[in-house]
Amino acid sequence: MRLLIKSIIGIFILIVIVWSVLLAWKIYAEQHTDNAAVADLAKLNPLIESENYYIKTQQPTKIKKDNNSHHVYTYKQQAVDKNGQRKVITFNAFSDKLKTNHYLKVEVKLDRVQSYKEVSQQQVPSKALQRIDS
Repeated sequence: MRLLIKSIIGIFILIVIVWSVLLAWKIYAEQHTDNAAVADLAKLNPLIESENYYIKTQQPTKIKKDNNSHHVYTYKQQAVDKNGQRKVITFNAFSDKLKTNHYLKVEVKLDRVQSYKEVSQQQVPSKALQRIDS
Protein backbone atom coordinates (compact mmCIF):
# COMPACT_ATOMS: atom_id res chain seq x y z
CA MET A 1 0.00 0.00 0.00
CA ARG A 2 2.83 2.42 0.88
CA LEU A 3 4.51 1.67 -2.44
CA LEU A 4 1.29 2.52 -4.27
CA ILE A 5 0.94 5.84 -2.43
CA LYS A 6 4.60 6.69 -3.09
CA SER A 7 4.13 5.85 -6.77
CA ILE A 8 1.01 8.03 -7.02
CA ILE A 9 2.77 10.92 -5.26
CA GLY A 10 5.79 10.49 -7.57
CA ILE A 11 3.60 10.54 -10.66
CA PHE A 12 1.75 13.60 -9.37
CA ILE A 13 5.02 15.44 -8.71
CA LEU A 14 6.27 14.51 -12.19
CA ILE A 15 3.06 15.84 -13.78
CA VAL A 16 3.37 19.10 -11.84
CA ILE A 17 7.01 19.49 -12.92
CA VAL A 18 6.23 18.81 -16.60
CA TRP A 19 3.25 21.19 -16.55
CA SER A 20 5.38 23.89 -14.86
CA VAL A 21 8.12 23.53 -17.47
CA LEU A 22 5.58 23.76 -20.31
CA LEU A 23 4.00 26.83 -18.73
CA ALA A 24 7.37 28.54 -18.27
CA TRP A 25 8.27 27.64 -21.86
CA LYS A 26 4.96 29.13 -23.06
CA ILE A 27 5.54 32.40 -21.18
CA TYR A 28 9.11 32.66 -22.46
CA ALA A 29 8.08 31.91 -26.07
CA GLU A 30 5.26 34.47 -25.99
CA GLN A 31 7.73 37.14 -24.86
CA HIS A 32 10.32 36.21 -27.51
CA THR A 33 8.27 35.82 -30.68
CA ASP A 34 10.99 37.60 -32.67
CA ASN A 35 13.41 34.70 -32.06
CA ALA A 36 12.91 32.11 -34.83
CA ALA A 37 14.51 29.25 -32.87
CA VAL A 38 12.27 29.86 -29.87
CA ALA A 39 9.18 30.07 -32.09
CA ASP A 40 10.08 26.86 -33.93
CA LEU A 41 10.55 24.91 -30.71
CA ALA A 42 7.38 26.37 -29.24
CA LYS A 43 5.34 24.63 -31.95
CA LEU A 44 5.81 21.48 -29.87
CA ASN A 45 4.33 22.99 -26.71
CA PRO A 46 0.70 21.86 -26.30
CA LEU A 47 -0.06 24.84 -24.02
CA ILE A 48 0.53 27.33 -26.86
CA GLU A 49 -2.58 27.46 -28.99
CA SER A 50 -2.83 28.67 -32.54
CA GLU A 51 -5.29 31.38 -33.54
CA ASN A 52 -7.28 31.70 -36.74
CA TYR A 53 -7.30 34.93 -38.70
CA TYR A 54 -9.02 35.85 -41.92
CA ILE A 55 -7.79 37.94 -44.83
CA LYS A 56 -8.93 38.99 -48.26
CA THR A 57 -5.95 38.40 -50.50
CA GLN A 58 -4.12 41.28 -52.13
CA GLN A 59 -1.14 41.54 -54.45
CA PRO A 60 2.13 40.19 -53.00
CA THR A 61 4.43 42.74 -51.40
CA LYS A 62 7.53 40.96 -52.71
CA ILE A 63 8.29 38.38 -55.40
CA LYS A 64 11.58 36.49 -55.33
CA LYS A 65 13.01 33.59 -57.30
CA ASP A 66 14.62 30.81 -55.30
CA ASN A 67 17.54 28.62 -56.45
CA ASN A 68 15.31 26.35 -58.54
CA SER A 69 13.73 29.23 -60.49
CA HIS A 70 10.53 28.91 -58.49
CA HIS A 71 8.83 32.03 -57.27
CA VAL A 72 8.32 32.90 -53.61
CA TYR A 73 5.47 35.35 -53.11
CA THR A 74 5.52 37.31 -49.86
CA TYR A 75 2.31 38.83 -48.54
CA LYS A 76 2.08 41.35 -45.73
CA GLN A 77 -1.41 42.43 -44.89
CA GLN A 78 -4.02 43.12 -42.27
CA ALA A 79 -5.69 40.01 -40.82
CA VAL A 80 -8.77 39.89 -38.61
CA ASP A 81 -9.77 37.30 -35.99
CA LYS A 82 -13.34 36.10 -35.36
CA ASN A 83 -13.89 38.97 -32.89
CA GLY A 84 -12.82 41.65 -35.36
CA GLN A 85 -9.37 42.26 -33.81
CA ARG A 86 -6.76 43.24 -36.40
CA LYS A 87 -3.17 42.08 -36.73
CA VAL A 88 -0.59 42.51 -39.47
CA ILE A 89 0.73 39.17 -40.68
CA THR A 90 3.40 38.18 -43.16
CA PHE A 91 3.41 34.87 -45.00
CA ASN A 92 4.77 33.25 -48.14
CA ALA A 93 3.24 31.32 -51.02
CA PHE A 94 5.83 29.10 -52.64
CA SER A 95 4.18 27.56 -55.65
CA ASP A 96 1.68 29.93 -57.18
CA LYS A 97 0.67 33.51 -56.70
CA LEU A 98 -2.56 33.71 -54.71
CA LYS A 99 -5.69 34.93 -56.44
CA THR A 100 -6.59 38.44 -55.33
CA ASN A 101 -9.83 39.24 -53.50
CA HIS A 102 -10.23 35.71 -52.20
CA TYR A 103 -10.74 34.92 -48.52
CA LEU A 104 -8.18 32.92 -46.59
CA LYS A 105 -8.32 31.37 -43.14
CA VAL A 106 -4.82 31.72 -41.70
CA GLU A 107 -3.58 29.71 -38.71
CA VAL A 108 -1.12 31.75 -36.62
CA LYS A 109 0.96 30.52 -33.68
CA LEU A 110 3.32 32.93 -31.89
CA ASP A 111 3.01 35.49 -34.70
CA ARG A 112 4.10 32.90 -37.28
CA VAL A 113 1.77 31.66 -40.01
CA GLN A 114 1.46 27.89 -39.73
CA SER A 115 -0.94 27.33 -42.61
CA TYR A 116 -3.62 28.96 -44.71
CA LYS A 117 -6.50 27.78 -46.82
CA GLU A 118 -9.02 29.44 -49.07
CA VAL A 119 -12.53 29.72 -47.64
CA SER A 120 -15.79 31.06 -48.98
CA GLN A 121 -17.15 34.41 -47.86
CA GLN A 122 -19.86 32.55 -45.91
CA GLN A 123 -17.19 30.74 -43.86
CA VAL A 124 -15.68 34.02 -42.59
CA PRO A 125 -17.16 35.05 -39.20
CA SER A 126 -19.42 38.10 -39.51
CA LYS A 127 -17.30 40.39 -37.28
CA ALA A 128 -14.19 39.51 -39.27
CA LEU A 129 -15.96 39.98 -42.58
CA GLN A 130 -17.17 43.45 -41.56
CA ARG A 131 -13.62 44.55 -40.71
CA ILE A 132 -12.07 42.96 -43.81
CA ASP A 133 -14.53 44.54 -46.22
CA SER A 134 -14.51 47.98 -44.58
